[in-house]
Amino acid sequence: MSLMQRRTDWLRLCRGVETSDLDRDRIIVAATFTAEPIAPYLGSRLVNDPARPPVVTIAPYNQIFQLCHNWQIYYADQTPAAMVLLWRIEDFVRPDFQAALRGAGTAPLLEKINELADAVAALRESFPGNIICSVPPFPHSPDHDIRSLSSVSTVGVLHQQVAETWTARIRAIDNIGLLDLDGLQRYFGVEASMDWRKWYLYRQPYSEAFWDAIGESAAALIRSQSTASKKCVVVDCDNTLWGGIIGEDGLAGIALGEDHPGSVFRDFQHQLLTLRSQGVMIALCSKNNAADVWEVFDKHDGMVLKRDDVVAARINWNDKPSNIASLAGELNIGLDSFVFVDDNAMEIEHVRAALPMVTSILVPSELPHFPREFGSYRGFDRDKISNEDRARSDMMLQERKRRDLATAVSPEDFRRELQLSIDLFEVKPEHIARVTQLINKSNQFNLTTRRKTENDIGNLIEDSSASVLAWRVTDRFGEYGLVGVTILQHEGDTTDIDTLLMSCRVLGRGVERSVFAGMCDLLRRRGSKRLVGTYLRTNKNQLVENLYTDYGFRPTSPEQFVLDDLDSLTWPEEIARPGL
Repeated sequence: MSLMQRRTDWLRLCRGVETSDLDRDRIIVAATFTAEPIAPYLGSRLVNDPARPPVVTIAPYNQIFQLCHNWQIYYADQTPAAMVLLWRIEDFVRPDFQAALRGAGTAPLLEKINELADAVAALRESFPGNIICSVPPFPHSPDHDIRSLSSVSTVGVLHQQVAETWTARIRAIDNIGLLDLDGLQRYFGVEASMDWRKWYLYRQPYSEAFWDAIGESAAALIRSQSTASKKCVVVDCDNTLWGGIIGEDGLAGIALGEDHPGSVFRDFQHQLLTLRSQGVMIALCSKNNAADVWEVFDKHDGMVLKRDDVVAARINWNDKPSNIASLAGELNIGLDSFVFVDDNAMEIEHVRAALPMVTSILVPSELPHFPREFGSYRGFDRDKISNEDRARSDMMLQERKRRDLATAVSPEDFRRELQLSIDLFEVKPEHIARVTQLINKSNQFNLTTRRKTENDIGNLIEDSSASVLAWRVTDRFGEYGLVGVTILQHEGDTTDIDTLLMSCRVLGRGVERSVFAGMCDLLRRRGSKRLVGTYLRTNKNQLVENLYTDYGFRPTSPEQFVLDDLDSLTWPEEIARPGL
């Protein structure tokens, strides 16, 4: 889409809105420079409902400090959904930066940087929405031209010191997204990003094309904080993982290695391996003979991916939509968590028609553009990557071994031979990031789907009238990780389950009963006599609509269930219990 088309479409969309601004999400952009051009490029990428596009509001010029400390004064009528804070060294601390370049020391400069970080920390304490902060780009000013031999080293070193100080401070604050404006400008090109005429006329430094790039990156960060990222990339093999057709060209005839075109496919495999390290699962879906495909994995020197990097495969002659649906069942994730990559346009269209919730990416006909186009897809973006994310593929391989055991023995023997252990524990500050991630990304086994911020969880674990519990599960094959969370609210002799959710990977193994039993033990020690559960139905959580009645709760309304006898749920004998 051209820049003009994006601006025109955004303007037409906003003019056609009949709902009040107060009924739409508001995104605030505050900057040390004129930032009005970002609105169409940011807003158009955050449209979920065309009838209710977001309202992009530009804060008063160069008022970041004031906004951080008193945002409620500016926007008392509606709490914004997100704030984007953009700043540059040459706007915010130019005198101190110049003084440091002249040898006056960096203390005053870094003091200002820390003051701004303190302001952002104060904003995080009071603002419930998403916050995005930019990393300041390399300063571009006539008094220190980047091409000058006399300034290149000193300016670069000083900029790096500022950027590192700022980044370290912001990363220490919970739930802040970092927009690397410096890296984005280096990628885009300084001359292509700047518009000096508009800078001198309007204090607006950037070209339209660069505003588009900033808007795209900021929107991706906002989405990554509030929506689930893609969990699995499903790839074809022939002319996707390697060049050529393995069944016809043979092992020696396919293109895969350091030379073109094999280097393109090798780079794509490196991209997949990077995604795997970030928690994205890799699956295969190929119309092929399985033995031929695995021979490439086992014997071709050019392969970057190995068998153990692949969590599941459908290598057969069945249609690809059916195979992808089968993969979703095996991996216990929704179809909207999949990205499908194939070189065949007909296969792509077939999947798009049959499974519109799956994102489908066609390998471009201009092969050298393939890695770059795939890398530009933002659906895998996430603001934080937990240890559980990084271990996801290994966990799925362990799950395959569990399935093999389950098919070999009876259900009772399976649970016994699994040697399951459930560690139920009270959440501490070091668990907050993973707990918040699980709360905001779990949909199927989630009784209320109430989302929380890291700040919310931090406040709850300090609240004596609340308990935040989580649990880890392990068995003979390895760790599942931290897979469940419940938030309990205590009042008198009654405890309400505000939140109860769990990863679907551990269902059907006695974990649900163990968690309820552990909760009941804790509540008896507190003096509680009744446990009240709430089920709020969504489009995705029908899986748990009977959970409370299955475990002895009596319904008191369509949404509320009560357990009067806390002694009725006991811990399963075959499951170890190292925690509460």
